[in-house]
Amino acid sequence: MKEEELKNEENTEKENVDKNNKLSFLKKKEIWISGVIGLIIGGALIYVLGILGIPGLGHETVMSFKGGRVSKNEVYKELGKYYPISYVLELADKAILDDMYKLTDEQKQEVNEQVDSVLNMYQSYYGYTEEQFLEENGFNSKEEFTDYMELDYKRNLYCIDYFKTLIPQEDIQNYYNDSVYGEINTKHILVKVSDDVTDKQALATANEILAKLKDGKSFDEVAEEYKDKVTTENVDFDNFSEDTLDENYVEASKKLEKDQYTTKAVKTEYGYHIIYCINKNDKPSLEEAENDVVEALSKDLESDDQYIKYKALIKLREDHKLKFGDKDLKQKYEEYCEQVNPSDNSETNQSENSEDTNTQE
Repeated sequence: MKEEELKNEENTEKENVDKNNKLSFLKKKEIWISGVIGLIIGGALIYVLGILGIPGLGHETVMSFKGGRVSKNEVYKELGKYYPISYVLELADKAILDDMYKLTDEQKQEVNEQVDSVLNMYQSYYGYTEEQFLEENGFNSKEEFTDYMELDYKRNLYCIDYFKTLIPQEDIQNYYNDSVYGEINTKHILVKVSDDVTDKQALATANEILAKLKDGKSFDEVAEEYKDKVTTENVDFDNFSEDTLDENYVEASKKLEKDQYTTKAVKTEYGYHIIYCINKNDKPSLEEAENDVVEALSKDLESDDQYIKYKALIKLREDHKLKFGDKDLKQKYEEYCEQVNPSDNSETNQSENSEDTNTQE
C-alpha cells in the first residue's frame, strides 16, 4: 500500500514540474533552500539581484555583527567583483549560525541524506549526472553544495527556535499528548477491492482470514495460503511520516501491541487490511520530540504568513546587530526587508525620511 501511494505522489509531482524550467531556484546562493527541494517565494523577494559593483575592494567592513565582521576582501574572494544581497547575507548567516549551532554526527548525516535526495531527484527527473547538476547550479564540488545545505539546515534550526516563541507551550504539550508516538513496524494482508472483486467479496475474504488466525494459524501461514487473493507488505512508520499512509491504517496500528493483529478488518481506499504489529518503540520524551512537534505546528504559521521564515532570519540579524559599512549594500538590504515585511519597514522608512527632512530644514 505504501509503495503505491508514494508512486502516485511521485507521478503527480512529476506532472506538475515543468521540465524546461529545471527548478532553477537551486542556483548557488540565490535563495535559501528549505528542506530537500527548496522554499521559493518569488523572484522579487529572494532573487534581489540588483548587482552591486563595489569599487576599491579591500579590508573595509562590508557588514558587522555581534562577535564578527565581513570585509570586502572576504566578499570578493567568495563571490568575485559583483555580488547580490542574497550572496552577502549567506556569509553573515553562516558566521552567526556556525557559532550558534554545532551539528551532531546524526544531524550531519541528515544533511548528507538531503544532499543525496536532491541529486537523486535531478537524476530521476532530468537525467542529470552529479557533475551536471553541480555545474549548472554554480557549485564547484559536492562538498560546496553540502556546505550550502548545512547552512540551510542551521537556518531551519533557528526558525524552529523562533517558532517556539510564537507557539504557546500548551499547544506544544497538547500536540505531544495526542499525536506523538514511537516508531511502529507492521506487516499486513490486504484484500483489494477492484473491478473483479466487490467490496462485499473483499470483506468476506478478510473475515475468512481472521477466522483462520483465531483458529491458531500464524499470520505468515495464512498470508501464504491466500497469496493468490491478497497483497502482503511490511509498513514501518512513525508520527512524522504518517501523512503517506491512510489514517485508518495508522490509527489501527497505534492500538496494537507487539505480536498482536487487528481482530477486525481495517478498511482503507484500497480494500480491507489485517494488520500485524512486528515491533513498537516507546514514545519519545517531549524534550526529544519538541523540535518535530514545533515543526508540525509551524505549518499553520507558514500558512498564515508565507514570509515568516524570512522574517525570522531578519530578526536573527537584528539580534546580532548586523550593520552594513557599504551604503549600496545597506540600501539593498532595506529593500529586501521591505519586501518581506512592508508594513513594519515602511513605517520605519517614513520615520527615517521625516528625520532626514527635519535635519535638512
